[in-house]
Amino acid sequence: MNYSSRWLTAAPNKTQMMKKESPFHARHMSPPLGESSPPHPASSTMATPLSRRWTHVDLLMLLMALIWGVNFAVIKIALREFHPLSFNAIRFFLASSLLTLAVWRQAGIRRWRTIERRDLRHLIGLGILANCFYQIAFIHGINLTLAGNAALILGATPVLTTLLSAWRGHEQLGPRSILGVAASFLGVALIVVSTHQTIRFSGTFMGDLLILSCTVLWSIYTVGLQPLIPKYGYMECTRLAMIAGTVPLIVFSLPSLLRQSWDRVDIVAWGALLFSAAGAIALCYSIWTYGVRQLGNTRTAAYANLTMPFALLVAWIMLGERPGLGQLGGLLAILGGLYLTRTDWRNKLPADPAA
Repeated sequence: MNYSSRWLTAAPNKTQMMKKESPFHARHMSPPLGESSPPHPASSTMATPLSRRWTHVDLLMLLMALIWGVNFAVIKIALREFHPLSFNAIRFFLASSLLTLAVWRQAGIRRWRTIERRDLRHLIGLGILANCFYQIAFIHGINLTLAGNAALILGATPVLTTLLSAWRGHEQLGPRSILGVAASFLGVALIVVSTHQTIRFSGTFMGDLLILSCTVLWSIYTVGLQPLIPKYGYMECTRLAMIAGTVPLIVFSLPSLLRQSWDRVDIVAWGALLFSAAGAIALCYSIWTYGVRQLGNTRTAAYANLTMPFALLVAWIMLGERPGLGQLGGLLAILGGLYLTRTDWRNKLPADPAA
C-alpha cells in the first residue's frame, strides 16, 4: 500500500477530529511559518499540477539569481582582506543570526518545539551537507581546478537535481522540463566557451571532483528539504539547516579565524561581507527554499543557471566588459530552457507529506 492509500484508510472523520482537538493542539500545532493550514488528507492524495502562470515567486527567483550574480564581484572584494575560510565562517554566522531573529519576530521560540526528532535529525544532516561540506569543498575545489571547469560543472546542478527529484518521486516531469534543463546546461557551456575560459580536465582531477561533489551536495539538500517545508515552513527549515552547517564550519575554520589579520580589514571588506551574509546567504537561501515549496525542485533549480548571465551583466556595467555573441547566445539558451521548464503543464508535485 502506498503512502497516499495509508492516509485514505487511516483518515478519521470530522467528528473524531473535533473531539481530539485541544487548546494545546491548537496552540502548538498551528500552520508553519509562511504557510497555510494543510488540507484534509483525503483531499491531497493526488499529484498537484504546477501552475504555468508567472507569479511573484518567479520575481523572487530572479532577484535571487541577480543577488548571486552580484555576489561574485562582492566576494572578490571581500577576499582581498579576508581569508576564504574566515570569510565563510563569519558570513554564515551572521546569516544564521539574521534568520533566527526573523523567525523569533514572526513565530516566537515555541515554534521550534513542534519539530519532530526524526525531522530535526534530517534537517541537521542536510544543513551539514549544504552549509559545511559544500562550502569547504567549493573553496578548495576552486583552488585546484580552472574557473571554466568549475562553471561548467556547477552548471550541471539543475540536471542532477532533476534526476534526483524524479528518482525520489518528488515530481512528475514532462518532456518540456527535461528539454529545458538540457538547454539551460548547454547555455552555461556556451557562455563558458565564449568567455575564453580555459577548460581542461587533465591535471585538475581532484579540483573537478570537489566541485562535482558540490553539485551533488546541493542537489541532495534541495530534494531532501522538499518534504519538510510544508510541515515546518520555509524560513524554519532554512534557519535550522543553516545553523546545523554553521557550527561545524566555524570549528573547521578556527585556525583561519585565529590567523586572520583583523586590523587590515577595512570598511569596504566588512560591507561586502555583510551584503554576502544578509543578501546572498540569508535572503537567497530563504528564497530558494520558498521556491522549492511553490515551484518544485526542477523549476527552482532552473533559475540557478541565471546567476552566470547576471554576473556577466554586472561585469559589463561595473567593469565595462561587453558580452560577445556567444555569451548572448548562451543567455538565450538559458532563458529558453527556463521558459520550457516553467511552462511544462505535465510537471506535477505529489501531495504534501504533511497533509
